[in-house]
Amino acid sequence: MYINIEVALKFLYVLIILNVVFVAAVYAIKIKRLRRTRIERRFEVKIKDYLTYVLVNIEGKEPLQAPPFSLNKVEQEVMQERLNDMIENFTGTPREKCIELCKRLGLVQYHLDRLKKGSYAVKIDAAYHLGCMRVQEAVPDLLQLLATHKLNSSLFVIARSIAKCARDEQDVKEMVQLLLSHNKGFYDLLVDMIKEADIDHGALFAEFIQRDSKEYIQIGLCGLRDYTEPTVASAVYRLIDSEDRMIQSKAVEIYLKSVHFIPRNVVQKLLQHPLDELRVLTIGAIADQKLVTYIDVMKNALLDESKRVSAASAKGLLLLGEDGIATLCGVTAEVRGSEQGEYLQMLIEEELKFLSIQLHDLDKLTRYNSLTYHYEKTLGKNKRIYRVV
Repeated sequence: MYINIEVALKFLYVLIILNVVFVAAVYAIKIKRLRRTRIERRFEVKIKDYLTYVLVNIEGKEPLQAPPFSLNKVEQEVMQERLNDMIENFTGTPREKCIELCKRLGLVQYHLDRLKKGSYAVKIDAAYHLGCMRVQEAVPDLLQLLATHKLNSSLFVIARSIAKCARDEQDVKEMVQLLLSHNKGFYDLLVDMIKEADIDHGALFAEFIQRDSKEYIQIGLCGLRDYTEPTVASAVYRLIDSEDRMIQSKAVEIYLKSVHFIPRNVVQKLLQHPLDELRVLTIGAIADQKLVTYIDVMKNALLDESKRVSAASAKGLLLLGEDGIATLCGVTAEVRGSEQGEYLQMLIEEELKFLSIQLHDLDKLTRYNSLTYHYEKTLGKNKRIYRVV
């Protein structure tokens, strides 16, 4: 029994010692952070005039001078963050002058050394700062670090830094290849990182969609979705027949957005596609481009088995002027009494209700009068709808 009490007391003493050590460690960390915060605040006041000098002279021809005082470790880190923010926010000459200032302060060489000789955490931190400073000399070491790195969040820190520091397209291509080797399909993230590189992004994305690899095609399509030049339509045209539904859908969306006139054979092919989403996109493109020559095609789409397609066609015809409105009302009258006819009539009445409260807009007023006229003429409603002059 005495032995058990003795063991319990020893265990209690150990717990007390551990608690004391833990509390001391927590307080030490807290004191360290408070001390760092005080240093940072004092330094913010200290460099206020210097930062004003930098902002005033950022557009000038003369290089930016280093601050007229030495920096300790904490102050250097604060200065680094300030310069990183400036480099991210500026472009052209101001950005280049900030990068040169980083070199003059020794920050570039400091982080290059950390990238080569530091621990894992130090290397990741160095990679981040080198990316912010667009240090091209760091690319070979960054690529080597990326090639041996496991899949986690730090992988993307390194990859983004490579894109920012990239000397040419080849550096970006190597970065993309290394990330794709993980087979995780983060295409949107890759596109976002590629856009950080100082290269012709559109040309690189167009090159990617010409490859046989579905992964590269996906990256290319994700990158081109915001482009509206006719050359983009030509580049993605071959992919609208792709057997991969995801690739085909993205290609059709980009094609319809960037082409200035949709050939009839393409319209007919897309409106026969089994995916109603692609049929809706096609009808929307016809309406947006005001292609009145395709009113006959829109007329047929009114009776599509998909209500989404039928509704899109009805709304599209309303945007194609007098002929489009007359066609919509005519087809509605022809199928009156059927489920499709009731649906089209409901769409017309909803549009009339919407337009009736938008009569301050001349375009909507004209459309309201035209739709009212053809609605009464073809459907002969008993309830009188007055046209507005």
